[in-house]
Amino acid sequence: MEPKIIGERIKNLIKEKKVTKEYVAKRIGITNKKLENKLEGKEEFYISEIIELTKIFNLNIEECAKTFFNEDKFI
Repeated sequence: MEPKIIGERIKNLIKEKKVTKEYVAKRIGITNKKLENKLEGKEEFYISEIIELTKIFNLNIEECAKTFFNEDKFI
């Protein structure tokens, strides 16, 4: 999936879950600037960051798949 699409989905989760970008950056172990780059699709998220994001946003496996991966790849 395109990094920009993932970034948009994460921005939506940040709003929905009412957490700050600063909190998210700290939890996944990156700077605020690095998070901004990832949210804008300029950089990709590492799998370790995706795992932490699923914890932050309390996503189940289906929600994780829809957020970070192409839905059409799943049966």
